[in-house]
Amino acid sequence: MVFSTYASFRYTGAMKRYVVLLSVCLILVGIIVEGGLACTSFAVYSSKTLYGMNFDYPPNEIRFSIEEHEAGAVFIGSFWMGEHYGRTVGMNEHGLFSSDQMVFPLRADVEEPAEDEVYIWDAFYSGLQECTAVDEVVDWIGDRRLVQYPTLPLHNLYADPGGNAMVVEAGASANVITEINGPFLIMTNFHNGDFQGMELGDIRGDGAGRYRTAYAYIDEHLEDFNIDHAFEVLRQTAQTSGDFKTRYSLVFDPEAREVYIALERDYDHIWRASLDTRTIETFAGFTQGKILPLDDEGVVAPMLQAFAAEKTDRGWILSLLILGGILAIAAIMLLLRAP
Repeated sequence: MVFSTYASFRYTGAMKRYVVLLSVCLILVGIIVEGGLACTSFAVYSSKTLYGMNFDYPPNEIRFSIEEHEAGAVFIGSFWMGEHYGRTVGMNEHGLFSSDQMVFPLRADVEEPAEDEVYIWDAFYSGLQECTAVDEVVDWIGDRRLVQYPTLPLHNLYADPGGNAMVVEAGASANVITEINGPFLIMTNFHNGDFQGMELGDIRGDGAGRYRTAYAYIDEHLEDFNIDHAFEVLRQTAQTSGDFKTRYSLVFDPEAREVYIALERDYDHIWRASLDTRTIETFAGFTQGKILPLDDEGVVAPMLQAFAAEKTDRGWILSLLILGGILAIAAIMLLLRAP
């Protein structure tokens, strides 16, 4: 599961900041008690550069939007938190990708960051707003210490079209950066920094099973890794039971500045969002096409799902009408041939 409250509002006072953070913590306490956490993300550099992310969370309203910031247009996936939308993942028009996911155990938590500290969820959203590449994110963080709010443990995966990718974490005594070492990088819910250089089978912690599943599939299909392969990784790591089912699966194409979207583990109906045209449109599995504008107000998942259901129903009706017509013609021909 993923959280970024700073992404939802710009706060001008300490009290507003405190109230929002407190509300997030109360939500998180309930979530952690229920024992659920998930989400999987990756960056793959093959014949085509692709990023992917599964967002796993209890039922709520999902929204996709395109915001305008200093770095240009930013595609954002978010979810309703009761009073506002919490940003979870995004890619800006320069192809810089970031995913913000839960991580355990919690480290470096503080009630309020000092002048030389910054909350890691701030780094997630600000990176997408202001930076064009991973190196710029590193510069943005600078010498500041990454910290966590109590009960809000997060880590970030960043990737850019130039082949640079990293997982950034708040360590016990210093920032921990796990840079890409090879053609792909994966992040689930354990501290990547704890297992740098270790064998795949020795990785332990939350999401280790999903990590190994994603690793094995990407490694096997690396030579011709494409959008279909990316969705297969997400399908294999999707959560299909429990409270934290996969709510959406995203595949990002930084070169085309496009995002492919599957909702509620329905990989037969795919939408495509474009940072160039600021639109979201039907891409695969629909009987009719539909294009919607995509701005900072966004489009909520129920609207997209309703369209998919409507078109599916119409498809069945059309098929039944065609079948009925064929049967009627056959009956007429039999009657005409009768003596």
